This record gives sequence, C-alpha cells and structure tokens, in this order.
Amino acid sequence: MRMKFSSLLSSLSALLPFAASGALVAHYPLDTDASDASGNGYDGFVVGGSVNFGQPGANGNTGSSAAFPDEGHIDVPFNSALNPTSYTVTLWANASSTNGFASPITSRDDTPDSVHGFIVYNDNNGNWNNWTGTGGPSGSWDQLPGGAVSTDTWTHLALSYDAATNTKSFYVDGSLAGSKDAGALYSPNGTVESEDLHIGSGADSGQTFYFSGNIDDVSIWNTALDEAAILNIKDNGVAGGRADPALSTPSSVEIDLDGTIQSLDLPIKNGGQTQLLNISAATFGDDANFSVSSLPGGIAPGQTGNITIAFNPLGANGEFSADLQITSNDSLTAARIISVSGVIHDPMLVSDQTLNLGETDNGSLTITNSGATRGLNISDYNITGPDAEKFKVTGPASLTAGGGTGSVEVTFDSQGGEGTFTASLEIVSDDPLVPNAVVALSAQVPIGDVLVAWWPLDIDGTDASGNGFDGTIEGSVTPAEGANATTGGSLTFDGGSRIDVPFDQYLNPTDFTVTMWANASTTGGFASPITSRDDVNGGESTHGFIIYNDNGGSWNFWTGDGNPGWDTLPADPVLTDTWTHLAISYDSLTETKSFYVDGVLSASETAANQYSPNGTVEMENLHIGSGADSGQTFYFSGNIDDVGLFRAALSEQDINTIITNGVGGFTGAARDLVITALNLGPGDGQVTITFDSVSNATYIVERSTDLIIWDELNDFVNSDGETTTFTDLSLPAGTAKVFYRVRSL
Repeated sequence: MRMKFSSLLSSLSALLPFAASGALVAHYPLDTDASDASGNGYDGFVVGGSVNFGQPGANGNTGSSAAFPDEGHIDVPFNSALNPTSYTVTLWANASSTNGFASPITSRDDTPDSVHGFIVYNDNNGNWNNWTGTGGPSGSWDQLPGGAVSTDTWTHLALSYDAATNTKSFYVDGSLAGSKDAGALYSPNGTVESEDLHIGSGADSGQTFYFSGNIDDVSIWNTALDEAAILNIKDNGVAGGRADPALSTPSSVEIDLDGTIQSLDLPIKNGGQTQLLNISAATFGDDANFSVSSLPGGIAPGQTGNITIAFNPLGANGEFSADLQITSNDSLTAARIISVSGVIHDPMLVSDQTLNLGETDNGSLTITNSGATRGLNISDYNITGPDAEKFKVTGPASLTAGGGTGSVEVTFDSQGGEGTFTASLEIVSDDPLVPNAVVALSAQVPIGDVLVAWWPLDIDGTDASGNGFDGTIEGSVTPAEGANATTGGSLTFDGGSRIDVPFDQYLNPTDFTVTMWANASTTGGFASPITSRDDVNGGESTHGFIIYNDNGGSWNFWTGDGNPGWDTLPADPVLTDTWTHLAISYDSLTETKSFYVDGVLSASETAANQYSPNGTVEMENLHIGSGADSGQTFYFSGNIDDVGLFRAALSEQDINTIITNGVGGFTGAARDLVITALNLGPGDGQVTITFDSVSNATYIVERSTDLIIWDELNDFVNSDGETTTFTDLSLPAGTAKVFYRVRSL
C-alpha cells in the first residue's frame, strides 16, 4: 500500500508558536451559530436567506463549518475594533463555483467618491483576490491575486496589512501567495460610512456577491501576523493555537489499493508546546475492511508518531472508505475523526478514445487490461450514433490480468455516401469502475460534386448551380459592375437590404467553404456580407457561420458550436471601396476553420467544438447582405459578387482557381472524381473506366470485389484533361463482380 503524501505532509509541517504584539479581536468558529468565541462580544446574525451550521469542518481542529447555499449571509454590526489600522483576517473557504466575484468575507464602505475596507473575492477569473480600499476622494480598490480557486476543496486564506511598513500580504494554505509595499494601499471601513462586516457576501450593503460553499473558523486580529503564526492557525485552528497537547492530522487520507492485504503508517503530530500527546484509542467501528494494528507511545511536542492501519479487501472491488476515530488527551478536542479512502480498480480496461479510419475501410484498436490480478471479461461491443449502420466491429471476449491486450477490428462501408461519417463504439466489460468505455469512430469518403449553390448576383438572387436555392431580394439592391471579367455583374447593398435564401439542410453541411467578392463602403458595425446562423434565446445556443466587417475594422469569421457564445477568427483589415475576395472553410475531420483573403490564408485555428450547422435547433434562412439570424440587423453596405457555397473544405489552390475563373469556371467543383463510364474490353479480362478530372491532376485507381478490401492498381494516373481513361489489365478470369474507385493524390 502506498500513501499519497503530498497533502498529508503539508499538514504535518513544522508548527511554530507565535508571539504577537496585537490581539485576537473576533473569532467565528461557525460551528452552531454566528457567535464570537473570542469573548469580545462581536456576535453576528444570519440575514437574507439560509446559513446551515453543523457541516463538516475544514480539518479536525476547526470543529464544524457553515454552508452558504443561497443569498443567506452573516452580518456583524459595525465596530471600529473590527476595522483596525493594521490587521490579519484568517478563514477556511470551500467554494462550490469560481464566478460572480463571490466573497467569503467583507469589511467595506464604498461611497461614490471613496472606498474603504477589505474584501476577499473568488473572482470572475477563477482566482482568489484580496482587495483593499485606498480611501478618497479619488480612491480605488487595490487588487492582490492569490492563485487559482479549487472548487469543492478546503483552502485556508489569510490577508494582512501592516500600517508601519505599508505592506499588504495574502497567504493561501499557510504560504505567502503575494505581497506588495506601497503607500495608501488600505483605509479602514468606517472612515466615511460605518458598514457592517459580512461573512458570505461581498457588497457594502451585504446584498450582492454572495458566496456559494462552506466557510469555517474565521478570525480577525489587530496586527499583521507573520507566516509562522498563520501556518499555526491553519494547522491547529484559531483556538488550537493555544492547545497543549494538540493532535494534528489531516481531515482525510487517500490510500492506493491493489487488491491485496496491505498496511499503512498514518503520521500523527503533537502541535502543542510542552505536554506529551497520548493516543488512548483508534477504531474504525464495524468496518470489516479496515482495522488498527498499533498505536504510538507518548508523542513529544513537535514530534510525530504513527498509527498503523491494516486493510483487507476480502475479495471486494471498487471504492472503499471508513472513518477512523482517534481518542487522545488533546486539550481542546479529545476525539478526532479522519476519513480514510481508496480504490481497487481491477480489472481495468484501457483504450484509445478515438479511432479515425480516414479514407480507408478498416482499422484496429488495441485494448489493454491494466488490472493487477483479475481477468477482464467483455460482454458486448455496441455501435451508436448518426452513422452507426456503416461501421462493424469484432473484438476479444476477454483479456488476461496484468497487461493482457487484444485487437478490436473496425470495418466501414459508406453505402455510397460521401463526406465525413461518425459513430460511437461502446465496449461493455466487468471493469468495476468504468464498465462502459466509449471510443469515437470516424471515416471519410472523398466528395464528388461539392458545389451546393452559386449566386452570381448579376441582377438578382438566382442560384446558378442548378440546385434551385434561389434567394429573394428584401429592400433595395441595384446591379453594378462586377469584381472582374470572369464574374459578370454585382449587386449593390444600401445598408438596409439583403437577399434571403430559404432554409435547407443542404445549405448547412458539416464541412463547408463559402467564397465571395466583397467591396465594403464602410468599416465597422458588424456588417455581414453573408450569414447562415441560428441564435437560440439571444445567445444561449449558437449555430452556423458568419462573415463580419467587424467593429475593429477587420474581416472576422464567426462560428457557433451549439453552446453560448461565438468562436471568432479575425483576419485582414477591411479595405473600403476595394474589391476583396473572401473564403471561409471548416473541416470537421481535423476540426479546422480557415479564413482566406485574396487567395492567401489569413487565419486558421484547430480546436474541438468550433462549429455546429444552422438548423440544429432552429431553421433560419441564409442571408446575403445581412448578419442577424432574423436578417433584420447588421446590414452590409457595399457590393457583393459571385457567392459560392461548397460542401467541402476546399484547398488554397482551389480558392485561387475560383478567384481566377469564378465559381462557374471552377471545374473541380463539378467534375473531380466522378466515374462516368465502365466498359469491358477491348481485350479479355480488361475493364476500361472513364472519370471526370481536373487538368494537371494525379489520381489513384483502386479495385474491389466486396467493397471491403481494396487493391491499388495505379497510384500515379495523370489527368488527360477534363476526362481521363484508365484500363485495368489484371482482372482475374471468372470474376463475377468488380468495383472501382478513384482518389486524388
């Protein structure tokens, strides 16, 4: 058995007594109520909602804690003693979230012209932050960050200010996280207004910036304590700093289990100063898996002894936990409870999370049983998802213990489809913790005719592709000269007009490229030359794509991924009264979005979950000349010409071909990789295939008899122009059926 020492040893670091010139002003244990345990009478009271006392404390030395589940908080009436010129504030905090400037404690007044007091924030950036008001009339809040907030984790916080040295400090878990020396960093609350102290809320009125989570063992001192004193308070509690003897333990211990009988030495420290610590008993109650083997003798102040724990899994598997109750002569807390936990993960299935077949029809996945002693039994392989019927899988029924491996074979049949195909493979086993392992499957078939729609915009919104996606003019547009000789005319949009193309799923493919010429008359205003988007409930769910002439004076490519917010990809600056060719693309296989300006890649990024097509939730029209999903706002002012929409992520070479020849002159859109004829002969055993092609391109020709196994016949077939022929001279005699496919090199 191995113990995870990282957190344990920090709790058992040297505990040094402190001698402060100042005194404890207030102490809020938060065990049963909001009373001040210092004896000074600064009691608080619950207002605004619920505060649930009696919750598990930060450690064995702090007693219980208080949970703050809603807008409930604790108000302590103003007293100048709670707002000294020099101070230290200590507390334990266990945050359930990392946003909203949630504050576990605040002493502040905030007038229109001046700010005073201190604040601890769990800020909007996911960090702890110590704010102090610098006074007025031109005062502000001075910020001192203290590192990242760990949710659902007890964290000890201490903030101090030394008026003699003008030093502000922030300690996290007993260590200095940040400090600064400067004049006018802090002015106490009460200098202008006399605001209450708030526990669980951050505003001066106590009505906002509510803390969500648990708070424990709050103290206020009228001096700037040093690091040793703060560490002493962290380890022993505010009251425990004066305990002698003092039992010091972590509140929980995590152990590594491997399925065998094991033992563990649990360190116990005496944090007192003069008296021996005697452990009289340590028991796990009725838990059969854990027991105590031995206890230490008397432990001197500052020294450590061991409680030896035995663990017997009794053939069981999975998660184990038990409470160890320790009874000692600790002068403040005679009984202490430590939570002991661990996991036996045996057998354990290990597998890759993705398998991409690419353009092949089969692939394999290696799976492993990393469990130490037990064999792994696999009961099922399930395929689900949008293209599940196109994938087949076979795999082993079991794996041996201690690293046994097996191969899962996956085959793919596009069933005549094109593009990217996805599914999920679920491997069901007797893994006790993860019985259902999931592998993401994908495959890709080259696309033939990729042109979806083509709007020349010579005189109206007619689709010249032949697919019938005609648009309707809304408002006033006028014909004008086009971008170049190959594109014909263009249309001028007056900043309040657009072309609406009725929604069709075919206009919103998973992979896409949009090409167009744009001549903007102005910059800014998020004017959009083309948009296909849905924006549910004002941004709660976003889908589709947008090109913006944004407020920063640059072209910008936005995509929605189904979550709140848009993913933005800025490109080149907008040049007014100048024709600019724009092309945006998204490749779902590589999860790459790209923005080309005048045929050159201006910006690109690869990341998961950048794009989800319009129509996933709502079915909004495509708009040319307007940017909102309703088409009523973000109007484009200027000229637009030769808009093309393709159901593939085109290459930079393809885009430059479109710039030169126009969408109508891009033969690769309609002719690349289309087999038009299959003829027997002229000799025996010969088959001649004819396919549409692109000039100066190179192709691979493959043959199959079952659509599963493909044999490469030639990997360097040069194009004959727009049409290419290839003769197969090696077809075996007696072949009943045969299939051919062509791929670009």
